[in-house]
Amino acid sequence: MREDYKAAKKLAEEAVRKAEKEGRSPYLPVLDVITEKKRSSGQTHLGLMELPLSRIKGNKEVSRNNAFANNFMPLMEEGSEFSQKWSDLYDSYRQEGIRDAIKVYEYMNNYYVQEGNKRVSVSNYGKTEFIVADVTRILPENDGSREVKAYFEYLEFYKVTKNFLIVLTEPGRYRQLAFLLDQDLEHEWPEDLCKDLKSAFFRFSKCMKNQLKITDENAISNGFVMYLAIFPMKTILDSSDELITANIRKTEKDLLVSGALDQVDFMDNTSAENKAESGFWGIFSPKARKYTESTPLRVGFVYDADIESSRWSDSHEAGRLYVESLNGKNVVTEAYVASAHSGTQEAIHHAIHDNCELVFTTAPSMLQETLKAAVQFPKTKLMNCTIGKSVSSLQCYQGRLYEASFLMGIYAADRLLRDGSTGKRRIGYLSRYRDSRRSINLNAFAIGVSMIDPECRISLISIHPGEVLDFRAKWKQEGVSIYADFEYAVGKQEERPGLYRMGDPTDEHLGTPFYNWGKFYATIVHSVLVGSWNLQETTNKRRAMNYWFGLSTGVVDIRLKDIPYQTKKLLDFMRKGIISGEFSPFSGEIRARDGRLIQGESLPGVNPNDSLEKMTPVKIITMDWLYENIEGELK
Repeated sequence: MREDYKAAKKLAEEAVRKAEKEGRSPYLPVLDVITEKKRSSGQTHLGLMELPLSRIKGNKEVSRNNAFANNFMPLMEEGSEFSQKWSDLYDSYRQEGIRDAIKVYEYMNNYYVQEGNKRVSVSNYGKTEFIVADVTRILPENDGSREVKAYFEYLEFYKVTKNFLIVLTEPGRYRQLAFLLDQDLEHEWPEDLCKDLKSAFFRFSKCMKNQLKITDENAISNGFVMYLAIFPMKTILDSSDELITANIRKTEKDLLVSGALDQVDFMDNTSAENKAESGFWGIFSPKARKYTESTPLRVGFVYDADIESSRWSDSHEAGRLYVESLNGKNVVTEAYVASAHSGTQEAIHHAIHDNCELVFTTAPSMLQETLKAAVQFPKTKLMNCTIGKSVSSLQCYQGRLYEASFLMGIYAADRLLRDGSTGKRRIGYLSRYRDSRRSINLNAFAIGVSMIDPECRISLISIHPGEVLDFRAKWKQEGVSIYADFEYAVGKQEERPGLYRMGDPTDEHLGTPFYNWGKFYATIVHSVLVGSWNLQETTNKRRAMNYWFGLSTGVVDIRLKDIPYQTKKLLDFMRKGIISGEFSPFSGEIRARDGRLIQGESLPGVNPNDSLEKMTPVKIITMDWLYENIEGELK
């Protein structure tokens, strides 16, 4: 009908005006002109699929691209042959729908039309949600970027589920989804589970669109994963729309910020001090409450292992004891251990039922159960010791131990040279636990070593909890005399964390980077005592807050003994640079061992005069490379 074409053309013209006003192209994206696509690594024919129209982003080729606005509405003049064909197709669509499949190409989880632009246009105008398409996938070049890593993880997910509806753009998110459903990305999922997953996602999407007016597929998909981290999938499959909606409303802040690290505010000492006259605590809303000996502030510390068997728990226990010694009887602290029998959830509930108003869960593995508790007990202040997590119902915290590790790298290289080491110089580094962030401390240490001795190599050995490995014997064969054993792993360990020089029969402890958790915990407890904590009112519902404190706050530091004054002067100089914010271990040119330039003036958009460019928190947290002087693998 001509009136329908006229109305559709009006929508196209409105989209053009809006795009031009915002400085965007008014036309559809064209796959063939995407630079990265030209370096594709092959194609795969997927066959017929029922695609959401919202996932069809543009055209495959440039030809006749100006016939449609960027919302797929027609732009050609009324009365043209094009308009007549569009109108006839729309009449047919109203009577019997779209009969023939369109032909599309998929690239990086978006779809581009090769044949069937008008069918997509009339379906969009008619508000159809899905369309049958013959799909060919174009594989991107695996360049190591976060976007491509996330996409290749999607390919693993698609292979075991055949689910193309869930769109996640952060590496690790599909693996998180698999973990939440007791699956992995290596084995085919049960058919019934795949059907339930699609059904649950459909219902969740409908509620998100209707209740929160969220239409972006990535936002909905990330919200879905976060929802499953809090509630079982059966609450979507078996519950009423009203209950699902109530759960979404209850967790709205977390659903909206879930996923991207660019939705996280990283709070360090520098940014805190810039908070105008109100100082650090100006970010909170003051509502004082009197705590006394009879009505004290109760603070719970939940550990993932007992302090006798875990360096990590022991470091946090020292922080708890510091808080107790610093405050009077108006503060009472209690430690809870999440044993294999009781679990994290029970330990958290125990603390809350003991009237703990503030609860710290001290291991990253506790995040999911902590989030569940934060939703269930919104009046309790909960914090989890992890970094780079975009959750809003609780706050995350961690220490920048990499700053201290960098200084230890400088000292290790200096000590090796002063020991008169000859030949090929090597320093050992022992990695004790599995964590996606462990490369940060390792790389910082390696960079510190290279600044003193560019020819020195780092001999990396990974050892897992419970594994028996004589790493000292291996290093002796390589000529290693000094090694770093910094990591706070779970498991019985006789040695203190630190830098060691090999001896016979015992090794000499030279110094250590360390966490001073008492500094952090005392600061947070103080904020509650003076009534300046109010998470619910001050947290931006679309952003999350992570505390990431370093040398400038005293939360991390180094401890050395018997060092020459020349070495001390150098370490003090570097330490002051880090504290002032003028320097970072990840400043300036950085090269990975595979030859990639990670950071430096040769990269596009970098000012050649800015030789001390500092790596952003997001790039540090998502680090997936090893520095050029490291030999060995993180297992």
